[in-house]
Order: sequence, then C-alpha cells, then structure tokens
Amino acid sequence: MKIIHTADLHIDSPLSLDLNPAFQKDRKRELLYNFERLINYANDNGVHIILISGDLFDDNKISLKSQSYVLGLIESNSNIDFYYTAGNHEEEAYLSSLEKYPNNLKIFTNTWSTFSYEEFDITGINYNEVSKKYLYDSLSLKKDKINIVIMHGALTGENKIDISKLKDKNIDYLALGHTHQYQCKPLDSRGVYVYPGCLEGLNFNETGVKGFSLIEINDYELKSSFMPYSIRTIHDIKIDISKCDSWNDIEILTLDTIKDIPNQDIVQVRLVGSYSLEINKNLESLEEKIALLFYFSRLIDDSKFTINMKKYVNDVSLKGEFIRNVMNSNLSQEEKVKVIEYGIKALIKEAK
Repeated sequence: MKIIHTADLHIDSPLSLDLNPAFQKDRKRELLYNFERLINYANDNGVHIILISGDLFDDNKISLKSQSYVLGLIESNSNIDFYYTAGNHEEEAYLSSLEKYPNNLKIFTNTWSTFSYEEFDITGINYNEVSKKYLYDSLSLKKDKINIVIMHGALTGENKIDISKLKDKNIDYLALGHTHQYQCKPLDSRGVYVYPGCLEGLNFNETGVKGFSLIEINDYELKSSFMPYSIRTIHDIKIDISKCDSWNDIEILTLDTIKDIPNQDIVQVRLVGSYSLEINKNLESLEEKIALLFYFSRLIDDSKFTINMKKYVNDVSLKGEFIRNVMNSNLSQEEKVKVIEYGIKALIKEAK
C-alpha cells in the first residue's frame, strides 16, 4: 500500500513575494493546480490514500471557485481515500462545517478517530485548545497494527504538540503539518515523526526543494521517503562582492553564480560584502539581466560602502578634498560614509 502524506498547501494564500498582480494571480493558480498534480501522481503510481495534515486552505474564507475545485477533485477520484485534519489557518475546521462533502473525504474532529485497513490503522484528531487537554491520555492504539497518527501543530511556540507525551504509544508514523520544511526524525524506538513540508514555497523564507512524503507499507513494514514535487523552487542567493574590483566583475560573478538555477524558478539575489569608491553600481542593469533568466526574480543590495582613507590623504583632486572635509567633520562614522558615497556619485554624474 502506498500513501501520500502532505500538508500546508495554503490554497488561496495572498502570498508574500512582492509579486505584481499578474504574477500573483498566476502563482495562486499554481498553488491550486498543485493539488491536482498531487492527485495525478497518486493515480499514476498506485497511491490509494492521501493524508492532509492541515492548512489545505490558507484560511476559512476561501473562494467558491477554490472550494468547488478541491471538493470536485476529491469526489471525482473515489479510488483514493483522503484524510484531513484542520490546521491553525483553518481553526474552525472549514471542511467539516460543510453540509455535504465527498464520501471519500474523512475529516477528523476534536476526539480521536480511527480508520482500519488490513495491515494498518490511521488515527487522527483536530488539534486545538479543546482537544490538547485530553488527547495525550486518550490515545489508544493497537500494538499489533502499523499505526499512522495524523495531527497539525508545531514543536515549539504556539500550537505546540508535546512530542514527549506521544512516545511509547505504538505510533509508527506521526504525520504532522505546520512546519514548511521537510523533517523526518525518530519519535521513539518504534516510530518516526514527519513534517512533509509545503508543496510550494510561499515566500523567500521558504527556499529549497518542496514536496511530500511517500509512505509504503508491505508485510507489516513501513518505509517513507521525501518526494520533490514543487512546480517552482524558491532561491535566496547571497553573493559576496568584497573581492570584486569593478561593476563588470560583480555582474560576471552574479550571473555565473545563478547560471545553473532552472529558469522556471523564483530567485532572490542579495549582494553582500563591501565595495569601494572605484565601483560605480548599475543595479537596474543587473536586475534586468536577472529578470530575463527566471519566472520571477528580484535584486537586493545589502552590500556596504567602504573607503580607504590612506588613499586620499594627499590626493589633490576635488574628490580628495571632498573626502577629507567630510572625514574631518563632526558627523558620525556611519553618516560620513553615507555622505561620501552619495557625494562621489554626484561628482561622477557631473563629470559625465
């Protein structure tokens, strides 16, 4: 038996990538479409169960279009059993409040529920302020079955699940949701706890490959593995320009660093380190070159201007005189650096 474990699809998310309206609409469509891609994978690979550990939607106020799309997909794939527990973005358990939903959609409530198969049981609960008061003591699992337990919550902070209280409960696979990065770690001597991560990164804090966890059960043995499956990967690339002697060097270094990233991906390039007076930046030009390479990109300049005063102690040029006057002023060191940077830029423009 093959089982997909996914979570945190955040369908209808407002996103936070500074996308323009056209990109944002397209990206929201991709978040929705990825659920269909997941079901297609299941059908193509003999998967008959999909576990959704919360935050299928971004909140309870989803569009009718998205609601109809998701429920329609579930209903039209009656060969697959869908198991769903609400996430912290869905605290009212949105799907369970519907008057009617597909028969193959199993929704967990505020008490433990178990669904049995020949070799394994799937047990879950809607983790919230009510259920967390009694869920640890009320969980009862059969020792001779493979036990998959599904919940949504964090390991620290708000929505915290106390992992220590789930040890030695005969859990083989604790299917969690909330953390958007894949994790698979030992729960106890018998089982593991797994965050599949999100299917698609939603912002530049959610970089790297995203996907789902694939569970396989054969002869009362459970194995799981991470399956990359995002439409696009988000990258946050830092480029230290401290050793560059010219703007041309910076452009060459930047383009060489990102050359192997697939062009369908989302890329943030951050220039870091320091640069000298000799470098006249042309950020707009570099930003345009990067934009031609990827689905969406942005350039952030976090590099710091530095100046070697020894070079200008005896410099008789207008630039040298300006720098010495600023450095001998009562401004703070930070203010001096800024005044020199902007002043030199102004002098360069006037020279042109």
